[in-house]
Amino acid sequence: MRLPRPIKNSLLPLLLIFGAQKLCAQLAPADDFFNSGAQFYISNNIPTALTNVEQGLKIYPNDEKLQKLEKLLKQQQQSQSQQNQQNQQNQSQQQQSKNNQSQKQNSQSQQNQSQQQSKDNQQQQQNSDEQQKQDAQKQQQDKQQSEQAKNQADKNRNQKNEQNQTGEAKPMTPEEAKRLLDAQKGDEQFLQMKPKNPPPNPDKPVKDW
Repeated sequence: MRLPRPIKNSLLPLLLIFGAQKLCAQLAPADDFFNSGAQFYISNNIPTALTNVEQGLKIYPNDEKLQKLEKLLKQQQQSQSQQNQQNQQNQSQQQQSKNNQSQKQNSQSQQNQSQQQSKDNQQQQQNSDEQQKQDAQKQQQDKQQSEQAKNQADKNRNQKNEQNQTGEAKPMTPEEAKRLLDAQKGDEQFLQMKPKNPPPNPDKPVKDW
């Protein structure tokens, strides 16, 4: 049996209200969404808590507890995001500082190695110069000793030759001849000198009175 149109139109709002109540009865209550979101918030699982609360607000958009919890979760999420950004920035700065420190240490180490290498090279050069100087001095001493030995050998050989030359008169030099003549003249003058008190004449008679 068909109902008249006026009656049908008057029953339509009632059917809609009844259907909405039945649908709400089949869905979870708002407290379930709130409690679930609160549990995840306590366990510091902010993204999951916010997801549950937002699902509850889709069904119960005017629920005051879900609205407050959503606001709290969004603030907490923003705070965590800022904290994470700050942590990442601090980590980046620390890593950069470590890298700079490492580069500085490497640079200092390379500089120290370069300085040590330069010192070693200078020491080697000094040792080489000193060794060359000592070698030159030794060569000079050896040369002098060799010359002295040669001169001594020549002198000994000349002396030996002079000793072996027997019966051969050496030529007299003018100086030697002059000295010899002067010596002879001195002897003649000594012999010609008369004494001041000559001895008495033995032929002269001696007075006896």
